[in-house]
Amino acid sequence: MLFCTGRILIVSACVGLGAVQLAAAADIPYPVKSPPPTNVPDSWTGFYLGGQIGYGTDSVGWRNLGTSTAFSPLNSVTHDRGSGVIGGGQLGYNFQYNRIVLGIEGSLSAASFERSFTSPYFPATDVWSSKATWLGTVTGRIGYGFDNWLPYVKGGFAAGNVETTIANNALGVTSQGSAVHYGWTAGAGVEFKVTRKVTLGLEFMHTDLGRSTDINGPPAGAPVPGTAESYGVGLRSNSIMARFNYLFGR
Repeated sequence: MLFCTGRILIVSACVGLGAVQLAAAADIPYPVKSPPPTNVPDSWTGFYLGGQIGYGTDSVGWRNLGTSTAFSPLNSVTHDRGSGVIGGGQLGYNFQYNRIVLGIEGSLSAASFERSFTSPYFPATDVWSSKATWLGTVTGRIGYGFDNWLPYVKGGFAAGNVETTIANNALGVTSQGSAVHYGWTAGAGVEFKVTRKVTLGLEFMHTDLGRSTDINGPPAGAPVPGTAESYGVGLRSNSIMARFNYLFGR
């Protein structure tokens, strides 16, 4: 009798201990995956490719280099302004550290900055004209990423082609030339992520292509060969362009 009672007490104790362990196990929560940090900025890192189109104005200065007075006084500088459409494409790469975005970009655009004006010099029978036909840039840029927004500044190397003509229609005499100019560009802009891969933006750029000898040779159509015309031409432009890019990064 005593032996049976002991066995019953031992079994009851084991059952009670098991119930306590099960209850304790029920209070232990299952592992829960931590949510991602909310302060990590959306990444702009990677290559991007896109296009741009806009409107620009330019200022051209013509300097008579002192060989002929057929069209203007020696060493005079003649100024005029023009405007037109500019558009093309760009390719670049961004690297992001925290919210600082560093990048390099190359662009090539066709331009139609043109002007044509009557000579300001007596007897005002000459017509001066010039046209910037293309513009290329290689720039570095730095920005600050506000998640989907990226304001930035940029600057670097610029090159472009300028065609020039001075014509006396009454005499049928023309001097013309074409030259690639080299200089610098600087500006600022902002981009917005429409999706993780597509951005829209707006950008302003100032470009100074310096001065190059665009006209250097005898005029065409002169009844008697005369002194060769020699003009150095300088060009500065301002443009504002809408842009879109496709991001190949994360």
